[in-house]
Order: sequence, then structure tokens, then C-alpha cells
Amino acid sequence: MKITFYITLLILCPFLSFGQVATDSTKFANLRKEIESLKMNNETLLNSLEITGKTLNELVRDKKVSDETKWNTIKRNINGSTQLYKVLSDDIINLKSRLADEEYQGYIKSLSSIQEGPLGFSFQEVIIESATSIGIFSKQSKLDRFIDIAKNVMNSPLIASIPFVSNAVTASNSILDIAYGSSMNDKKADLDKLKRFESQLNKYLAYYTTLDKANILNQSSNGDRRVLLENLQLDLLNKLKKDAPRLSLTVPTRKESETMDAYFNRILTTFNHDFSSKRLENLENKYRNDRGEINYSELLQKEIDAKYYNNNIDQLVELSKKYTLYYENFFEVADNYQHRIIEAVDVAKSNGIIEGKKEKGKELTPAQVYDEIIKNLNEKKTERDNGIRNSINIPELKQKLELLEEFKLI
Repeated sequence: MKITFYITLLILCPFLSFGQVATDSTKFANLRKEIESLKMNNETLLNSLEITGKTLNELVRDKKVSDETKWNTIKRNINGSTQLYKVLSDDIINLKSRLADEEYQGYIKSLSSIQEGPLGFSFQEVIIESATSIGIFSKQSKLDRFIDIAKNVMNSPLIASIPFVSNAVTASNSILDIAYGSSMNDKKADLDKLKRFESQLNKYLAYYTTLDKANILNQSSNGDRRVLLENLQLDLLNKLKKDAPRLSLTVPTRKESETMDAYFNRILTTFNHDFSSKRLENLENKYRNDRGEINYSELLQKEIDAKYYNNNIDQLVELSKKYTLYYENFFEVADNYQHRIIEAVDVAKSNGIIEGKKEKGKELTPAQVYDEIIKNLNEKKTERDNGIRNSINIPELKQKLELLEEFKLI
């Protein structure tokens, strides 16, 4: 297989750029990894079917299961559990890291920008142009002063530091307070003009407020999901700390400043399928006679730890099921968030605040700008979601937990 791979690569090289070769090499490496995983899963499944077949035959023939089959069941379950530990740990770490996505989230953040963003307008310019065209102050000097103050407010680091609320909402509220406050000292102030100014800003604030609500809910939801995943990770660690000593492995202590993810990865470099296989093989050898026969009856009587480990695998299965629920909920919450963001853009459309703009040398109408925003949101979300589904192999997790789900108490 390796020879065929390298010959194929040599044939393709003259027709590919360096970047293409690198990409294809990565694909080939991932394919080989997937084939190895499938091979191991196939061997595990065949072993499980063989043990199940023996169990059924013995029950039919002898009305009981032999000690050898009991031990092989225990061995199958323990080896399967160490594989499940690794897959579940990796999936938890992966999903935690995916709660925020720079590309997708960055685009949504640009929608709330006070400067010119995807919707084609600059809210800062909207405020200045509205104040000027409406003429909210009778004196030009007062209007100029107001505009200078408004610019300072919108560029203030304090405005940008307020969490969960777009700069536009905070800035406009401050600017309206300033405008109404100034009018109180102006005998010639035209309150109708101020109300027109406020009404104009409210068209934009309705959009920004709807966007803020979506982001606040998503931020809160992300925080809740992170806590759930971290708690699940702690539960998995506590379970592992109980199981590992049953196989004569002492779990190392966590290093100072070591992240939970790094700590888990370090533990699982030792506590894995190879380790459990060798440990169980060593146990078998303790009860093997000169003729190579294993005294399974004595093995089952004396190796209580292995039996205890097996009989409590259901806890690991339940943790895995809990993770699959969190995983599915992730996409449900993401869909709801996307719906709320699009809802905000729809508010902007209905309020007529989306402006035409030039993009890639092409003039876009407000309707085309709207379509482009919806298209970008959907594409970036799909790319993010597909990236998560491709990196987290849920079918593999479900297969491994299903193999253990039918374990037998020995």
C-alpha cells in the first residue's frame, strides 16, 4: 500500500503546484488514519460478535456461560472503554474550542460596527448627517460643537468597553442625552426637530438592539455550554481516576498551570488501548500453566478489580451519551442564533437603513447588499458547522459506546 501511495504521488507531482501536493498529502494522511481507525473498529466488532456468538451457544448448550467467555467479555469491555475514554476526551476538548469561531463571529461583529460595515452605512456619519440636515440647533456654532462632542463620544474607549452592547446603542443614547440637555438651555430650541432626529436614529437603534439581544443570548448560552462541557470533563476525569487503579495505574497529578485539556491528553498517552491490552494479558499469564492453559475460574475469583471495572462501565457510557446530547444541542443553539441575527438584518431592511455600496468594482443596490449579507451569514455558518462535524467523529463515539452499552455484569 505504501509503495502504491508513493508511486501515485510521484506521477501526480509534475502536474501539481507545491500547495496542491501539500493539500493532497494531508488528505492522504487523513485517509490512512481513517482506514486504520476503521480497521480497528472492524476488529473490535468482529471480536464482539464472536464473544456474543459463544455466549449464545453456551447458554443454549450448557444453560450457562463459561468462565473463559466471561473473561473475554470483561477483556473486550475494558479494552473498549479505554478507546472510548480517548474518543470522548478528544471530542469534549474539540467542542470546547469550537464554541467561538473567528471567521463566523468576526463577520457578525462587523454587523454591529459603528463604522461602515456590511450594511453599507457608517452610523457615525448617519448621526452627523441627520443632525446637520434636520438642523437640530439654530446656531451653526452650536451644531458644530455638538458634532465635535458626538464624534468624541463615538470614538471614546469607554463606549467600546461596555460588554454585550454595540457601540451604536451606547453612543446614540449618550448623544441624545447631550442634544436634549443642550436644548434645555436654548430658548430657540426646536423640540420637533430633536424628535425627528431621535426618530431617525431609532430606525438604526431598532436594528442594533435586535442584534445585541441575539449576541447577549448567544454569549450567555456559550458560557452555559462551556460550563457543561467543563463539568462533563471533570466527571470523566473522576471516573478515570477510579478506573485506572483497577488496572494498576496511578493517575499522575496535575502540574501547576497545566490546563485541563493538556492534563487529560497527558494521562491518555499512558492510559490507552495498548496499556489495557498488555495489562489484561499479564493477568492471564498469572493463571497460565506449563501447557499454556489459563485457569479462568481462578482468574475470575481473584482478579476482583477487573470485574469491578467491568461492572461499572455503564457510568462511562452515560457520560458519553450526555456528550452526544450536548453536541446535538450545540447545533440547535447555533441555528437559533443564526435566525436571530438574520432577524436583525430583516429589521434593518424593513426600516430602510441598508444602503447601496460598491463591492469588488460592482455597484450593489440595497436589496443586493441584503442578499449578500444573508448569503455570507449562511456560507460562514455552514463552513463553521461542517468544520465541527468533520473534526468531531460522532459516529465513532456512538459506535464505541454502543459496543459497551450491552456489557454484561459478571
